Amino acid sequence: MNAPHLLLLACLLTQLSGAQTPRDQASRLVRRPNVLILLGDDMGVDMVSCYAEGSAPPCTPNIDGLATRGLLFRNAWANPTCSPTRSELLTGRYGFRTGIGQPVNNGNQGLLLSEFTLPEMLTGYSSSVSGKWHLAGQGQGKKHPGKSGFGYHAGSMGNISDYFNWQKVVNGSESTSTTYATTDCADEAIQAALTMPEPWLLYAAFQAPHTPHHVPPSGLCACPTTSNCDVVQNGSSKAVKAKAMTEAMDTEIGRLLQVIPPDTLVIFMGDNGTAAAVTEPPFDKTQAKGTLYEGGVNVPLIIAGAGTVQGECGALVTATDIFATLGDLAGVPSAAEDSVSLVPYLRGSSEPQRDAVYAEFFTPNGPAPWTTHTRAVRDDRFKLIRSTGVADEFYDLQSDPFEQIDLFPSIGPGSPLWPHYHSLVAELVRLGVG
Repeated sequence: MNAPHLLLLACLLTQLSGAQTPRDQASRLVRRPNVLILLGDDMGVDMVSCYAEGSAPPCTPNIDGLATRGLLFRNAWANPTCSPTRSELLTGRYGFRTGIGQPVNNGNQGLLLSEFTLPEMLTGYSSSVSGKWHLAGQGQGKKHPGKSGFGYHAGSMGNISDYFNWQKVVNGSESTSTTYATTDCADEAIQAALTMPEPWLLYAAFQAPHTPHHVPPSGLCACPTTSNCDVVQNGSSKAVKAKAMTEAMDTEIGRLLQVIPPDTLVIFMGDNGTAAAVTEPPFDKTQAKGTLYEGGVNVPLIIAGAGTVQGECGALVTATDIFATLGDLAGVPSAAEDSVSLVPYLRGSSEPQRDAVYAEFFTPNGPAPWTTHTRAVRDDRFKLIRSTGVADEFYDLQSDPFEQIDLFPSIGPGSPLWPHYHSLVAELVRLGVG
């Protein structure tokens, strides 16, 4: 969760070398860099060691290494479930605009082909996606990734029921794969990185540590003898299995990072918070994935390479911001109305680029009106949750980072909290979702 003092700061940059200032690092930012996006599935900040927010996080040396040489964002938001975040990442637009408010399946609306996507925006780039897609809805078929702008796709169309026996789709053609899904995602990404003409966009969307929780193959322990991967057994808890799966993914990420060019911009992010079944204290199982509490929407975001500064950033950022950031670096227009470029942070600026961030969940997919619509908005201290048919919730994240004390019942026109509450309501109204 968010350390109180970080909620009031923008970017706190920690230099790793006295001979290299943030200005020096920023001068090396690569225009039109190769881009590698790594997405973890059901992975909150508690599941990454370098965030130091979980009580016993898995061992993640390769992800931690990205943070050591890049910029760790402490207050990054996604949506509480996977498809809405993936849609935001690829379009720079909130779900109420794209119609993606809940997980996509064959019975509901997926990402419309009319949406302008990241590979379509990055003109002159080769592009490939490996791993989980989860954006093809009713009638859109298995060629949806290609129709959405990617030059190549190899992976699953959505969730899988067995990491060791699953349906793999390659450019629309389906077959059964018995390759461990995490390894397959890395294998396909490595092949793409080695063969695509530069500059390229490579989107590696891992299944892990999403269900089904299991024992990974031997040999994939990120930290042998000190990790969950080393001790996990079939009878182990779901939490231990999820951590072992995360460590196996970290190992495969390390293998992928070894083959990419050194000036590649690498973005690692989680698609939503950790699942309730594997959430451990101090995080609350009732405020995990699927909820608009911090445990459901506060995710790891690390950006490294291509001359980015090194350190930690406490500014408010969201999944939509990846779109404008890459457009900025590639020198191409980005008109996505909900996306703000993070390049100033990558260059060492401490000037906040956002006053607030927004997340939501609604059903069914498609245009309004919706049966349910839960939305959350926060500024650098306070947070409002507004749901269909129930009272608002209001939290002070500085004094109550785990959202245990709902302040809404005590708010009124004469309360000192009233201006803060009214400001967040005004943000929802500005977006058109008040």
